[in-house]
Amino acid sequence: MTQGKEDQQFIDEHTVGWEKFRQRILEFPPSRAAAMTGLPTQAIIDLGKRLAETRPTSIRIGIGLQRHGGGGMAVRTISCIPGVTGDWRYPGGGVFYDTRGFFGLNWEALWRDDLRPRQTRALDMKRFGEILLQTNTPRVNALFVYASNPAASVPNQKKVLRGLARRDLFSVVIEHFLTDTARYADIILPATMQIEHRDLLIAYGHLYIAWNEPAVPPLGECLPTTEIFRRLGRELGLDEPALSDSDETMATQLLDSWHPSLEGITLEKLKIRGWMRLNYPGPFVPFERFFPTASSKLEFVSERMAQAGLDPVAGYTPTHEMSQRDTFLAREYPLVLITPANHYFLNSIFANIPRQQRRAGVPTLLIHPDDAEPRQIAGGDEVRVVNARGSFFAVADVSDCVRPGVVASSKGRWLCDSKQGASVNATVDDRDSDMGGGAVYHDNRVRVDKVE
Repeated sequence: MTQGKEDQQFIDEHTVGWEKFRQRILEFPPSRAAAMTGLPTQAIIDLGKRLAETRPTSIRIGIGLQRHGGGGMAVRTISCIPGVTGDWRYPGGGVFYDTRGFFGLNWEALWRDDLRPRQTRALDMKRFGEILLQTNTPRVNALFVYASNPAASVPNQKKVLRGLARRDLFSVVIEHFLTDTARYADIILPATMQIEHRDLLIAYGHLYIAWNEPAVPPLGECLPTTEIFRRLGRELGLDEPALSDSDETMATQLLDSWHPSLEGITLEKLKIRGWMRLNYPGPFVPFERFFPTASSKLEFVSERMAQAGLDPVAGYTPTHEMSQRDTFLAREYPLVLITPANHYFLNSIFANIPRQQRRAGVPTLLIHPDDAEPRQIAGGDEVRVVNARGSFFAVADVSDCVRPGVVASSKGRWLCDSKQGASVNATVDDRDSDMGGGAVYHDNRVRVDKVE
C-alpha cells in the first residue's frame, strides 16, 4: 500500500469502508507482523511487493487455516487483499478455497426442512461429548451415526468416549468397518461401499459432476444408507412420499435447478457419459457484478460483523490459547500443537488399512531443535503430549519444519491402534472459533514430556 499500488477505481466502485481498513493496515507494519508471526521482515515485504505488482494474483486458502480461535477473521482479511489490489475483477484473480459453491444443485429439494418437527433440536457435533454427557432434559437417549467416526475425529476425545460409553444410550452405527465409534454401538448396520451403490458425486477441487453406477452387487446384507433410511421410514409408519424416493429420483431433484452451472446436465446424460463439466465457459469472474453482501460490495467494514459482536473492520483476531503467553496456561503448556492431515489417510478414513498404516508409520511429533534440546528429546524418542484435557503418545521427529514454540502431529489415527487409546484429539478443546462455529484443532497449548 505504501507503494501506491492499490486499485483505487475498484476500491471506489466495489468496496465499502476503505479508509478504516487502510488505517487498520497501517497498524501492522512489516516489523510488527514479523514479530507476531516469526517470519523474516524482508519475506513479508517481498510478498507484499509481489501482491502489489502481479496481475492477476490468486490466493489459495488452504483447508485448515480457519481452525483456530481467530480463523474466521484471518480468512475474512485475506479475502480483502484482492479488494485492495483489484484482483477480484480479473479471471483467475481473487481468493480460492474450494469448488463446492460452484455446484448449483437444488439442495433444498432434499433438505426438506418443512418436514422437520418444530421442536427438533440441532446439536453441535463439535461439542459431541458435552452433549452426550448433559444431564438436563431433554437428554440424548438415542444416537444414529452414519458417514462419521466421532470417537476418532471430534475434539475433546475423553468426553466423547465417556458419552459413547453411557449404558443408557442406545446407539446405531452404519459402517463398513468396526471403527472406534462402531465399537460402542448397540446395533451395527452394514453399509455398501462406493462400487456397490448409485450416487451423484460433486467435488471440492474441480468442476466436474459424476454419476456413480454400481460395479458389483452388495455383499451379504449390506445396503446403501439411503435404502436403510427408506426401510426405517416404512417400519416407523411414516407416509411422507419423499422418504421413499429412489436414488435416481433424488439425483434428478438435485439436478433440477435454475442455476446456470447445471444447464444441459441431466441424469440421463450423466448415465451415458459418466461425468460432465459444469456449464462455466472457461475462465470467469465469480464476483464480476456484485458480492454476496448486504451492500453487494466487498465490505472492508461490515455492519453484519458489528451486529454479531465482532470487529466490523477486517483485521487480526488473536487465537485463544496461542495468545495466552503470560498466563498459567502458557507457563504450564508452553508449546502450540497443530494437527495437519495425514498424507495417507482421509480424516479417519483408510486409517485401518494395513498398507496405508505401513506408509504412514508410527504416530510422530514434529518438534523444533530449540524445543527438543532443553527437554533432552532426540529423534526417535517416545514422547507424551499432554494438557488438562488429555494426552497421547508419539515418536519425536526433531526438525526445523516447524518453528520454535510449535509442534505438529497429524490427525486421523484410530484409537484402537493408538497407545492407551488416545489420539491428538484427546488434547483439543471443544470451543468455537471466532466465526461460523468452527472447530479449533490448531489452537491448542500442550506440554511435551520425554517418556523414560
